[in-house]
This record gives sequence, structure tokens and C-alpha cells, in this order.
Amino acid sequence: MGDRVEVREVDVRTFDPGDERWDLVSSQFMHQPDDGMVDVVRRLAAAVAPGGTLLVVGHHPRDMATGLRHGHFSHLFTPEDLLPALDDEWEVEVCEPRLRQAPHPQTGEPLQVHDSVLRARRR
Repeated sequence: MGDRVEVREVDVRTFDPGDERWDLVSSQFMHQPDDGMVDVVRRLAAAVAPGGTLLVVGHHPRDMATGLRHGHFSHLFTPEDLLPALDDEWEVEVCEPRLRQAPHPQTGEPLQVHDSVLRARRR
């Protein structure tokens, strides 16, 4: 399995895949201010091979109510916010907030947080 996996770390704000394509392209908790995530998702989507998967996960604006994301509202996104980055080449498989439990950073107490999840497959 290890010989079939390649990991790349790139600056997604300027990423250009050229002719390279991958079966899975993923961004986990990458956030850009002022709706910059749509451009990031468009760049990542360009790197997905036909039949491949794009997976983007980030903090959902609902988490503002927890006090955890104070001052970072322009960085948060809903899964629907990312859809303009995809055209009709894509089948959206998951576009929803997902609830999970995480420890509060100051108290360690369990806290319910929402993740924005977008998973799409290139046709």
C-alpha cells in the first residue's frame, strides 16, 4: 500500500497542479479569510483525477456559539459556501455539517462542535 500513496504538502493559495492528477485530494481545517476558500477548493479540484475524490473539512460557523472561534468568523465556512468552486463535472456526495465531540481547549470538558464537510467525486 505504501508504494501507492504519495503525500504532498503545498501552499493551496497558489497551488497549480499542472498536468498531475490524484485519486484523492484533501484539505483538513484549512481556513482563508473573506471567502478565500472557494478559490482554494477550485485549485484543489483541478488536481483530482476523473473518478477521484475531493474532501474538504473545516470549522462550521455554528461553532461561533461555543465561543471557540471568537474573532475568526470570516475564516469559517459552510459546506454550501464551497459549491461555487465545482462545476457540472462533479457529483457532490456529502455537503453537510457533521457534529463531533472535542475537548474545550481551556477546561478540557467535552464540547459539541460542527465540522463543514464537502466530499465530491469527479465524473
